[in-house]
Amino acid sequence: MTTEVRSTQEAIAAGAMALFGEKYGDQVRVVSVPGFSMELCGGTHVSATGDIGFFVVVSEGGVAAGVRRIEALTGAGAVAWAQHQRAALSAILEALHVSEPQAVESVEKLQAEAKRLAREVTQLKTRAAVGGGADGGGPSTDDTMEIAGVRLARRKVSDLDKDALRGLADSLKAKIKSGIVVIASENDGKVQIVVSVTPDLTGRIKAGQIVKEIAPIVGGGGGGRPDFAEAGGKQPEKIDEMLKAAESVVAKLLS
Repeated sequence: MTTEVRSTQEAIAAGAMALFGEKYGDQVRVVSVPGFSMELCGGTHVSATGDIGFFVVVSEGGVAAGVRRIEALTGAGAVAWAQHQRAALSAILEALHVSEPQAVESVEKLQAEAKRLAREVTQLKTRAAVGGGADGGGPSTDDTMEIAGVRLARRKVSDLDKDALRGLADSLKAKIKSGIVVIASENDGKVQIVVSVTPDLTGRIKAGQIVKEIAPIVGGGGGGRPDFAEAGGKQPEKIDEMLKAAESVVAKLLS
């Protein structure tokens, strides 16, 4: 590699590559690798790659359209990074009680087991909620009442996600055969509401109408189809009030 100071225009005319967007003066340092490349100096150069020492790329990503950025560490910084990575890996292997070649497989097994257990917990909570048991965060107003000849089932549950709530709504509809289901779940300080109406009643009352009436009570809103609607809220302390109000809302809409 050779380095020389030349006129910028002369260097470019000779085929030196300039960095796009870089500003150069009248004189510029030109770095050449004979038979390989010739560039206008855009920053620090070394005489040989051995001068750099230990080198590690730590990230790569896009910073603009068609522009990628590589970030790396060299020398003592690279050594410190490698030591930290090795220490982290050793701690993981010790926690897993496996050797390095088995680490990935062990983590994958743990993740699969965690997902399986999460599904089982959700299923158990749903079964308990269908039965109105305390383990499922049973209903605060434990009733299935009849309003103008229409059955209304209400449930208050806890820690059930959207899929579980939909499954619970389907189970309760199957249980009452014909009617309206209103479910409220508290999770992490937020409220999730599901309203479901059996197909035979959607001509008289719609799930979306019910949700729009009751969701504001818990500081939320939502909507949906005539047979199914969802909403969210941010005042879980008013769930009991909302479920109680569902009675009068349904009566009003049916009339």
